[in-house]
Amino acid sequence: MSAQFAQPVRFDEQQYLQDQQLKNKRFGLQLWRFANFAIFMFFALTNYLIRQTQASWPPAGVDRLDPTLPAIFSVVLLLSAIPAQLVQRSIRHDNPGAAKRNMIFTAILALVFLAGLVMIWKQVPYSGSYSAIFFVMTGFHAVHVIVGLLLFTYVFVKTSRGAYSRTAYWGIEATVVFWHFVEIMWAFYFVVLYIL
Repeated sequence: MSAQFAQPVRFDEQQYLQDQQLKNKRFGLQLWRFANFAIFMFFALTNYLIRQTQASWPPAGVDRLDPTLPAIFSVVLLLSAIPAQLVQRSIRHDNPGAAKRNMIFTAILALVFLAGLVMIWKQVPYSGSYSAIFFVMTGFHAVHVIVGLLLFTYVFVKTSRGAYSRTAYWGIEATVVFWHFVEIMWAFYFVVLYIL
């Protein structure tokens, strides 16, 4: 009776290096998110500290901003999470056409949010510390939305050129993760700016 031996598992060095590179990219993205989270929290803390120096908030003579319009535009931004997530899902299923359509839907919702933010900025009365912290916080967030739009434009072009597949879609994954970060931070800012 002859003994059968299992074939030795072959070490695929190229696959190992690709996996390590992807892990390093994901770790780098997590570090970036942590650093940005710290900056967002710094602005929220600054908001809190400025409020503590005032007898009332908003300061006397300044009307509190109506949250109705900002709430509507906040819902628009939060809804953009759905097509953003579908971008990644589509490319995982080797459907670049659907991925590109969902990138366009995400971008449209982001542009509606930015237009809404501009409308809101026009309603904010100049009031020293109140308007200053409001513009800094919302302006910082608007920059992140614009960066997100640029990232979606970049991956849209690369998707059109066939650069992504279900086994290689790091650029799309990073863009979607970034976008979800932007949405979550805005929900937090909305509470800080309009509810508290």
